[in-house]
Amino acid sequence: MSTENQAGRPAEAAPMTPQGAARRRLAKAGLGAAGVLWTTRSHAFDFKCVSASAALSAGLNSNTPDDAVACAGKSPGYWKNHGGWPVSTTTLFGDVFSCSSRTTSTYGATTLIKMLSKRDFDKSNLGMHLTAAYLNVKSGRIGFLSERSLQQMWRELQTSGHYEPARGVFWDIETTKKYLESTYKGDRT
Repeated sequence: MSTENQAGRPAEAAPMTPQGAARRRLAKAGLGAAGVLWTTRSHAFDFKCVSASAALSAGLNSNTPDDAVACAGKSPGYWKNHGGWPVSTTTLFGDVFSCSSRTTSTYGATTLIKMLSKRDFDKSNLGMHLTAAYLNVKSGRIGFLSERSLQQMWRELQTSGHYEPARGVFWDIETTKKYLESTYKGDRT
């Protein structure tokens, strides 16, 4: 074939990687399908240094290097048993996370240090894990979440019973708690 005939033809595309094919299928299905995809997957999280919405693409490769963000979250047990808190241990949970009239006398009146132990009113231990995540953010141990995102999680779970990390994707309390647990890395004592 002569060069003149090739000028008007598009170049052949390079073969797509399996990760690229997975991304394309997800994009073609639309964001609404992501919720269905999420609910049919196991809710076990592989540790990823990513925001909640980015965790939805677990298994898809990213070009972000692992060390691009602070990624050394500590568990509630660690914060309960070690010093070096970035805030006062007597700070009330309600001073960090706005509480509704239903939760003001329980969550709202409990100090952060006490939230790190099992509480009768915190049956799912969501408050415990939000507290640890908050301390991880404030201390700079994790850089992929913010105070604001944690407060949004709490607000949505408290008002509607679910958290929406991406449009059309809903996490219940248990799934949100498991995500927060997945942000702990290293010493879990």
